[in-house]
Amino acid sequence: MIDLIVRKTPPAGLRPALRGSLEAVMVHFGVPEREVTVVLVGDRTIRALKREHWGEDAVTDVLSFPTWEPGDPFIPPHLGDIVISLDTAARQAEARGHSLTREVALLASHGLTHLVGHDHPHAEGLGFEEGATGPEWAVFHGAWDAARAALPDGA
Repeated sequence: MIDLIVRKTPPAGLRPALRGSLEAVMVHFGVPEREVTVVLVGDRTIRALKREHWGEDAVTDVLSFPTWEPGDPFIPPHLGDIVISLDTAARQAEARGHSLTREVALLASHGLTHLVGHDHPHAEGLGFEEGATGPEWAVFHGAWDAARAALPDGA
C-alpha cells in the first residue's frame, strides 16, 4: 500500500502514475504487501529535512527514511517514508528533457531502493543518473526499469 501525502500539489495525472510505478517496484523487490509513505513537498521543506537529518543546508530531490535495518529478519509492515521535492524534480525533468511524472517516478523508485536496504556511491550532477554505471548501480537500474514499465504512455 502506498500512502501519498501531498504538501505541494502535483500536475494532473501524476498521482496515479506514481502509485502504479511504485507498486511495480514493490513487486520487483518482493514487498508488495508492505506499506510506503510518499510525501510530495517543495524545496523549502526538503531543505529543512536535509538540514535536520543530515546536517546539510541544501535542497535535494529525494530523501528516504527507512523504518528498519537491512539484515534484520523482521521486516515491518511499513518500510519507511520517501520525501520528494516537486520543485527540484521539475528542474531536473526540464534539464533531462522528460516529464515531471517520469522524474517523480524515477525518484520514488530510487527512494524505495534505499528503503529496502541498498545504497550507492554519491552521484555527481542531477542526483541519480539513468546512465550511472557500475555494479553498485544495477539494483537501482532494475528498480527504475520496473517503475518505467508501469508508467502510462507519454509519461
